[in-house]
Amino acid sequence: MADVAGSVIPSALDQKGNTTIWWVPTIANLSAPTVAEIGASGSYRLTYDFTTDGFNLAGSQDTVDDDRLTLPQPLQSLDVNKVTLDLKYVQSSDAHSAQAILISGTPGYFVLRQNVPDATLIAAAQTVRVIPVTLGVQNPGPIDGSGKSTIVQKTSITGVLGDPVAVAA
Repeated sequence: MADVAGSVIPSALDQKGNTTIWWVPTIANLSAPTVAEIGASGSYRLTYDFTTDGFNLAGSQDTVDDDRLTLPQPLQSLDVNKVTLDLKYVQSSDAHSAQAILISGTPGYFVLRQNVPDATLIAAAQTVRVIPVTLGVQNPGPIDGSGKSTIVQKTSITGVLGDPVAVAA
């Protein structure tokens, strides 16, 4: 793009109301999860179980120094990308709640869809991110005297987190 005078402000997409999180026990092909897998009877839409800080998917990548004899400055190369997912959700006795579904030691997949209204059913060609995990222990969340009681839970990422992919029919 040619340089233009003034500031160009890109449009931004709202997360509120446009983010959906499913727990899916089985996905055969992480590069092409299907509508049937995401919408299966053992899969659960858990978006509203999570607190605003409760689906903390984060990544960080370090660098490695590459020192060379007589080079006046060390070079660098990129190191591995470390991805983590920490969960925080409301306590609930509901059989379809995150507390009931996200049992410690269970392997499975979080499927994250963004930029589509949450009320929209999953459909082919929508873009999702598949996050393969094993669930850690459900621990009591902090007690602060306000709000709802919560559960905090670590996950272990069990596969390489790839780019978002299209849902297959």
